[in-house]
Amino acid sequence: MYVMSEIQNNTFTCPQCGEDGPLQMWTSINVAHDPDARRRIEDLSVFEWTCPNCKKTALVLHPCLYHDPANEFMVWFAPDGEVAEDTRDFSQLNDYTLRTTRTPNEFREKINILERHLDDRALELTKLILIMQLSRDNVDVVDVVFHSIDTSGRFVFVLVHPDGVEQYLRLPPETYQKFANDVRDYLYTPARGFQTIDLNWAKDSLELLKDMH
Repeated sequence: MYVMSEIQNNTFTCPQCGEDGPLQMWTSINVAHDPDARRRIEDLSVFEWTCPNCKKTALVLHPCLYHDPANEFMVWFAPDGEVAEDTRDFSQLNDYTLRTTRTPNEFREKINILERHLDDRALELTKLILIMQLSRDNVDVVDVVFHSIDTSGRFVFVLVHPDGVEQYLRLPPETYQKFANDVRDYLYTPARGFQTIDLNWAKDSLELLKDMH
């Protein structure tokens, strides 16, 4: 199965002036055919809509399937949590990683992780440990997002605080490597079908790992 970039034409009602305007929704993206789509996902402009009447800009979140054939993965963005019926046809792809995400941050983070050939299960567990440590230190965050790996091999995360301030935090790679070994040796993740690997998955998996050690 091969996903092409597809646009669906629709209309959207402006939340500010109430006027309707044309809306182009990217229902699927093949980054091999549309390399600029990667940038539009990173800055979320792929979901931006500008009212032709009052010029108000809004984010219109809609389901979108992202396909990276070079790195052999697909990420399904499903704001309502439902995987579209036709995406189940891709569940038999050999060697592909198939993931489902629900928020824009999860969507672009998951793409960032998989195009680096990192194990997103190990990264979610690493993020969970980081969040637990921040909580013990009375540091309040509303989100933790993987950003990059720096030149010294440290994992860079963005901490999003309740007031919207973002802070960068670096962790040595040992925690990730340990979890990468653990999920390979102890945890079973179905090789086929779209899977949701997020912090909820990490919480359940951490309890399983505790029982196994």
